[in-house]
Amino acid sequence: MPLSYKNYTGNNSTTTFSIPFTFAATNEISVTVNGVAQSNLSFPSSSQVQLTSAPASGAVVQLRRTTNLASRAVDFASGSVLTEEDLDNSNIQIFHSSQEAVDLTDDSVNLGTDDKWDMESKVVKNVANPTSAQDAATKNYLETVWLSPADKTVITNVNNNITPITNVNNSLSVITAVNNNASNINSASANATLAENYAVKVDAAVEASPNRYSSKAWAIGGVGVTDVAGSGSAMSWAVEADTVDGSEFSSKVYAGSGSTLNVGSAKNWAIGGGDSFATSTAVGTTGEYSAKYWAGQAAASKTEFSNVYQGTASTDPTGGSVSAGDLYFNSSTNRLKFYNGSNWANIEATDTSSFASNGFSVAMAIAL
Repeated sequence: MPLSYKNYTGNNSTTTFSIPFTFAATNEISVTVNGVAQSNLSFPSSSQVQLTSAPASGAVVQLRRTTNLASRAVDFASGSVLTEEDLDNSNIQIFHSSQEAVDLTDDSVNLGTDDKWDMESKVVKNVANPTSAQDAATKNYLETVWLSPADKTVITNVNNNITPITNVNNSLSVITAVNNNASNINSASANATLAENYAVKVDAAVEASPNRYSSKAWAIGGVGVTDVAGSGSAMSWAVEADTVDGSEFSSKVYAGSGSTLNVGSAKNWAIGGGDSFATSTAVGTTGEYSAKYWAGQAAASKTEFSNVYQGTASTDPTGGSVSAGDLYFNSSTNRLKFYNGSNWANIEATDTSSFASNGFSVAMAIAL
């Protein structure tokens, strides 16, 4: 702690400050505000000093005692009376000057125990410009001599972007990983183009060895994806009128063509053969007929059966509608009967368990 001075901080209102150290006379007391000496000091008491105006907020206000060493406080003479006051005054001058010397030493630049000059976090001022490589450089020299205007612009830009720079530093591991994957990143554009070509390119193969084509080419066709090339697109396989790959036809042909296919189309097999899809025309070269043809045959067979089946009755049918070969079911006896031309006879089940051999059964089957 200083012995001969005291620092205060201005608050823009205080003008009177306490003097915490002793002094012999008021002319030993000086006050500076931010290093500027103040005049017209007054002393409201023996331990106070007053300024004419309040120092601004944050200003450094320093009260300092400076003992007059131009002459001794007491000049002792031989044969004179030695008083306590004279002894005190003489010693006070020595004591005060010693305190001031201690403060001056403490406030000076000292060599630390690590053999380095310790500035104690203070500003060094009034320094000359450096001339040798190891001379200290001043702020003015750095800003006006060593740094060019372009350098200062760069530094200003760095300072204005300190937050992004900090973010970059915090993301150093990510940046390193990106750098380690630089080759993959650099090929990303080429891979993106390749992906796009595999999606939509139709004017040539995407890759030539072997020929590989895009999804769009396989969907609707393109150079290299044609029936001439022995492949064909999905669209060709769906709707093309002639052969898609040189031998096979499209789904549309197999679905609805007429005489194009030897085996017939789905439409031929549904309603009839040939380009006219006539029911009575065989399908292609198969000699077989359509589902519609056989449905008609089945309907005709049903009509013929209905002509001979008399239905269900509790008694034998009679009259002009009955003829030989007719059938009916008797609901009273629960038997199926047939008309032999003169009478209704029961249709009996035959027990084949007593037949002599399997050969006999086969013979009977052939005979029947």
